[in-house]
Amino acid sequence: MLSRNNLIYLLLCLLIGGCNLQDKPTIVIPEGKVGMIGFGSLMSISRTEEVFGHTYEDSIYLVHLEGFQRSWDYVTSNFDSQVYTEDDLKYDRFYIQDNDTLAFDHTIYLNISESKKESMNCVLYTVTEKEINDMDLYEFGYERIDVTNKISEYQIEGGKVFAYKALPNYTYDSQKTIGKAIIEKDYFDLVANACDSIGLQFREEYENSTSPSNLELVALVIWKKVR
Repeated sequence: MLSRNNLIYLLLCLLIGGCNLQDKPTIVIPEGKVGMIGFGSLMSISRTEEVFGHTYEDSIYLVHLEGFQRSWDYVTSNFDSQVYTEDDLKYDRFYIQDNDTLAFDHTIYLNISESKKESMNCVLYTVTEKEINDMDLYEFGYERIDVTNKISEYQIEGGKVFAYKALPNYTYDSQKTIGKAIIEKDYFDLVANACDSIGLQFREEYENSTSPSNLELVALVIWKKVR
């Protein structure tokens, strides 16, 4: 987390129009670890711990990622065996609209896209190499990219920082994605609640640094076992 002194430093940087790189506080990544950016559901510490299967006990930093914008454009088919488990595929998913239960084909999640003039708030974890490899499996359809030099507030030493960006085949394209696509309300709320748990300013920055979602796509989803 930002200390009081670091927060004062960052505010002064904004007031005077920037600071030299060597004046930035330093995060030293311990040997055998890497930095990992959480920008969507992984801003929720409980979801992150769920993926790792244990309590996270290291530092968490609030940071900004320069040159990137959050975007609602990771998309996957509900029948993608690479993304969903064999048990998941025994269920069909339906969304609720006007008290009606309707089938849909694709689910949309958060992604990041490069945008030179943008900056987005996120959280930074330090994780073991095993944990980042486990996260590679969890984040199927995303590629792990090096963002070590994109952290606004800190110099990074001793290791790299990574974020996950959707592969081309998993990036939403309205012309190529055939069938109904939905943002699951549970996922939408998980991200919003994670921001709220950090604070009002963080939530406002999240809204401002995220390309607007089509709220008509946000819907409550139910699973029905059919196979």
